[in-house]
Amino acid sequence: MESREFAPKVLATYRAVIDLFREGADLNNLTVSEITAKAGIGKGTAYEYFSNKEEMIAGALFHELKRECQDMCRQLKEEEGLYARMDRVLISMEKKIVEINCFVRAIHVLMDNSAVSGKLREMMETKKEEDMLVMDIVRMILAGETETEGRINHEESVYLSMAVFSKLVCFALYQFDQENKIGVDSASMRKMICSDVCRDVAYYRHKRKETVQGISPGSE
Repeated sequence: MESREFAPKVLATYRAVIDLFREGADLNNLTVSEITAKAGIGKGTAYEYFSNKEEMIAGALFHELKRECQDMCRQLKEEEGLYARMDRVLISMEKKIVEINCFVRAIHVLMDNSAVSGKLREMMETKKEEDMLVMDIVRMILAGETETEGRINHEESVYLSMAVFSKLVCFALYQFDQENKIGVDSASMRKMICSDVCRDVAYYRHKRKETVQGISPGSE
C-alpha cells in the first residue's frame, strides 16, 4: 500500500527522518543535507517532492504515526470489551515507546510551537477521513461503549474522549520517567488506567440512562 501511495524517494525521506529521530537527532536542528544523505538521495531530488525541511519532517512523523495507529487498529479487532481494548492500546504503546515511538515524539513536537509543529498540526487537521490517529482510536473504542443504554450527548462524548486521551499521554510520559517508575510496574499502571476508563464510561452511561428514564442523577 505504501508503494502505491507514495513515491519511493518520498518513503526513503520519511524513513531517513525516523531513523535519525531514533538515533537521537533533534528534529528542529536537522538539516536537509542530513536527511537526504541518510535517505541516499540528492538535495535537488528531495526538493522535487518537498517544499522545505519542515514538510519532510512533519510528513515523516505523520506517516509513521498513521502506520502505528493502523497496526493498533488491527490488534484491537482481536479484543472484546472496553478493558481489554484499552489494555491492548496501552501494551501497543509500551512496545512502541521502547522503540522511541512517534506517538510520544509527536506530542513533544506539537507542543514546541516550531515550524515543524505547525506543519504537523496542519497535516492532522486536513487528514483523510480514513486515516486513523490515536484520538480516532479512542473515539472508536468509546463509541461502541456509549451507544447502548442511552447515548451520551456530544459534550459528554468530547469530554470523555479527551479524558481518556489524557490518560494515554500520562502513560506515555510514565514510560520515560524512570525515577517515579520505581515500585510501580507497567502492568499495575495499565490496570489502574483501564479500570479508571471503565469507571468513567460506566458513570456517563448510567447518567444518560437515568436521564432517558426521567430520573435526575443523584436524586435517589
